[in-house]
Amino acid sequence: MIENLEELYDSIYLKIKENKKIIIHRHERPDPDAYGSQGALAEIIKYNFPDKEVILVGKESPSLSFLFSTKEVEELDYNNALVIVTDTANYPRIDGKLFSDNNFLIKIDHHPPLDNYGDINLVNINVSSCSELIYDFYDYLNKKYDIRLNDTAAKLLYVGIVGDTGRFLFPNTSSKTMLIASRLLTYNFDMVELIEKIDITSEKMMRFRAFIFENYVVYHEGVAYLKITKEDMDKYEIEPGEVSSGVNLIRSLEGLLAWCFAIDEGNKIRVRIRSKGPVINGIAEKYNGGGHRLASGATVKDWNELDDLLDDLANAVFKYKKATK
Repeated sequence: MIENLEELYDSIYLKIKENKKIIIHRHERPDPDAYGSQGALAEIIKYNFPDKEVILVGKESPSLSFLFSTKEVEELDYNNALVIVTDTANYPRIDGKLFSDNNFLIKIDHHPPLDNYGDINLVNINVSSCSELIYDFYDYLNKKYDIRLNDTAAKLLYVGIVGDTGRFLFPNTSSKTMLIASRLLTYNFDMVELIEKIDITSEKMMRFRAFIFENYVVYHEGVAYLKITKEDMDKYEIEPGEVSSGVNLIRSLEGLLAWCFAIDEGNKIRVRIRSKGPVINGIAEKYNGGGHRLASGATVKDWNELDDLLDDLANAVFKYKKATK
C-alpha cells in the first residue's frame, strides 16, 4: 500500500515534533526486524529531539534483548502520549495494548495492509523489511529537515534488514536493500560482533534444532511440515517464539518449495508458513492469518484443520510447478 509516501512522512514527522512523549510498540514474539525498526525509530527521535521522552514497550526476546531493554508501562503512562507501532500487520498482534482511543496512533509496516488500525498508516509492501522502511523515512527527513542517524540506529536498522532478508538470501532483497545496508555499514558498529551475538544459541535451542531435523515430515512432493506440541516445548524448555525462529532451518531440503511449523499453544495451533516460490499469503488468510507472499502466519483450531492447510499448500505447489515448467 503506497499513498503518497512523502505526505505520510511529513505527517508523521509533524506528529513526532509536536508530542513530548512518544511510546513505540512492536509485535508479539519479536524478531530482529521488530527490534530493529522499533529501536532505530526511537534512537532517531531521541538523537534529534533529546528533550522528548521516548518509551519502548514489548516483551523481550531472550536472544535479542542484548540490543536494548523495554519498559513496563501502565495506562497512566499513555496520558498525552503519541503511540507508534512498527512491523505489526494487524491490531491483535500489537504487544502491550494499554493505550486508548484518546491516543493518536501511527502504524509503520511493510506487510500487506489487511488491518489499517492507525490514525496514520504508513505501509509499503515493496521494501524488504520495516527497518528498510524506517531508513527510507529517515532518508527523506534527512534531506528535508536535516534529521540525523546515529550509530546505534544504524546498527539496529542493519539487524532488522539482515533478519527479514535471511542475510540477503530471500527474494525480498533488492539492489536498493543492498545499497541501504552498505550505507549503514559506514557507521561505527562492529558488524561481525553483531551477527555473532545474533548467532549465539543456547544448548537447549541447539538440541531443539536436532529435534527439527529428526522430526520434520515430507507431506507431499515439495511440501514439508513439523508439528511441535506443548510436550515438545516443555521437554526442551523453549517458548513458542523460540520455536518460530527455527522455521527456516529446513529451507535447504532438496525439492522443497513450501513448508510450515505448527506450534500447539494450548487453545490454538499457530502455523508459520514459508515458501520458495508458490504464493502462500492467500492460504494464510483462509486460516485466520496473513503476511507476505512467501512468508506468512496462520492459526488452525486442531490437527485435522492443519491437514486441510497442508492440502492447500500441496495444491499451491502443484500449480506453481505446472506454471513454471
